[in-house]
Amino acid sequence: MPWNLLIFPLVGGYYILTRSHRFKFIQQRLDRQRLIFESVLIGSFTCALAVSIRLIFFYYYPSLIEKIYINLPFKEPYTITACATLALSIILTEVGNLIFVKNKYAIKAIKSVGNECELLFETSFSKSKLLLFSLSNDKFYIGWVVELPIPSISSHVRIIPVISGYRNEEKKLEFTTEYLNVYTEMMQKVKSVDVKEFKTDIVIDVQQIITVSFYDFQLSNNLMNAGKET
Repeated sequence: MPWNLLIFPLVGGYYILTRSHRFKFIQQRLDRQRLIFESVLIGSFTCALAVSIRLIFFYYYPSLIEKIYINLPFKEPYTITACATLALSIILTEVGNLIFVKNKYAIKAIKSVGNECELLFETSFSKSKLLLFSLSNDKFYIGWVVELPIPSISSHVRIIPVISGYRNEEKKLEFTTEYLNVYTEMMQKVKSVDVKEFKTDIVIDVQQIITVSFYDFQLSNNLMNAGKET
């Protein structure tokens, strides 16, 4: 195969790694040099698959392949195979995305190579655990994560708020807005059980988050009462 045609398998490998739900969430968390290396590996595999398909067609339909080759405007050897490699990469990726659930592989990537903050987001997203987000402007939110941020693409996290407020001069939490009563009233009016339908999501810039931690109302009340007694 002429060297200039190798660009097609390389582009195909890159397409699979950056577009497929099965691979892209891992690649977004790894360095660029590894992406190039793995693009070559995936491209080589796809090229080998295309060559195998080409041999099968040559064996069963030699006259059809010959007619296609004669009518091509270019006669460079292996041109069809190289183009077929890229087309095969696109087809495998798009068909695979219909099979592989996006959130499932995003969660697997976070558990595999995610940082501590992403692991907290994933637990809140998967198990509906409340998180306390303390921001650099002393604002805070308590809520559930409903969409995981994608590294190198999105620096924001989307949550459904339960309580918001600010930290006073002593850095203690001052509650100003409670959303649970509002959600309850809205559920009764529209007879819905899914809070996501109310579109009350808040998007938080991850760069503005100072600390994030799990929040438990009962534990928090017990700690506050213990502090008052002492």
